[in-house]
Amino acid sequence: MDKKRKYAKFLIEGCLKLTKKDKLFIIGSTLIKDFITLVIEEAQKIGINDIETLISDPEKEKELLLNETYENIIKSPYFDISKYNTLAKKGYAFLNLSSPLPNYFNGVDKELLAKVNKFKAESIKIYREYQNKGLVKWNISAVPNEIWANDIEGVNTTDELWELIFKICLINEDDPVLAWTNKIKKLENRANYLTNLKIDKLIYHNSLGTNLEIGLPKNYLFKSAEGTNLVNMPTEEVFTSPDYKRVNGIVYSSKILVYQNSIISDFYLKFKDGKIIDYDAKIGKNILKGIIETDEGSHFLGEVAIVDYNSPISSTNIIFKNTLYDENASCHLAIGMGFNECLVNGLSMNNEELQASGINYSLEHVDFFIGTSDLEIKAVLQNGTTLDIMKKGNFMEV
Repeated sequence: MDKKRKYAKFLIEGCLKLTKKDKLFIIGSTLIKDFITLVIEEAQKIGINDIETLISDPEKEKELLLNETYENIIKSPYFDISKYNTLAKKGYAFLNLSSPLPNYFNGVDKELLAKVNKFKAESIKIYREYQNKGLVKWNISAVPNEIWANDIEGVNTTDELWELIFKICLINEDDPVLAWTNKIKKLENRANYLTNLKIDKLIYHNSLGTNLEIGLPKNYLFKSAEGTNLVNMPTEEVFTSPDYKRVNGIVYSSKILVYQNSIISDFYLKFKDGKIIDYDAKIGKNILKGIIETDEGSHFLGEVAIVDYNSPISSTNIIFKNTLYDENASCHLAIGMGFNECLVNGLSMNNEELQASGINYSLEHVDFFIGTSDLEIKAVLQNGTTLDIMKKGNFMEV
């Protein structure tokens, strides 16, 4: 079987774990229409006929952003993603085919772009609530395009990028589903270990200047990708949500962040009692400002994720300029929304109950990368004991 088709089949049957009874919503762009066709064909082969798509057109979006007012831009169908809400209510499974365009919107006014990104986040609020309560199946996976491939140092062609994705996503294996099942079991064991430690707070240090303490909710749960389906492909992380009011200190980014196809790099965030009180970036400060100022919750953290520095993605020595890949090459944090599933009984709680338990609420959820070869993380347990979680960037196996 052609590897692109094998990848499409894996996303449908291995990641989303769909059957003929399911309904599918595919989100992608005009740049990857051929691959979207493969996904539709593979879904139809197992009997799925109720398939909806939302295909963005980056060229037309850029033209509007360069030439129209904010009021006209948000009225345009090219920026209408409210279909997310409608199809979440109808029980569709969501397949988001991420195909980044780093630097593509460089000429667009950054404040305008931040306002448009906020509008888009607000327009799918219902979908986010369904997602956080575990009411929809969803998956995000990457699909190469020529612009993305040409912007990655160490990658010369789109075909080379495809081959990297096939390798990292274990598509070259005879049975990718079995290969991922075995990998996820290891991550699940790690998540269970961290949950059972009963950690009060995590303390981060590295030579970039990171000096950060992150408190965890009393009834936190660490999670891996194990569940009814794989939400990220690939995945190398175990994660939880912090107590959003118990974060203090400073953290420095270790990789560039591509947010809505704009670059943010060499930035830091400073926290007091959970809230971001200072920040700066050498590139993309206005974009970072737009993220932080989306709403009150975007001034706080929603995720803490642990990833080995020598993970398979990190070992490629390539910065993919795609959050999906770069976050799985590095320990990371996320600004904004926390995870209901990362708290005991969290899926049955409302937003007020979650916040009272320490889980942040926001329209945003933006991962950024902090892992380095010398990152050390210590855990202070609820009984006062301190132990090493990570040394030299890697998890301390037990």
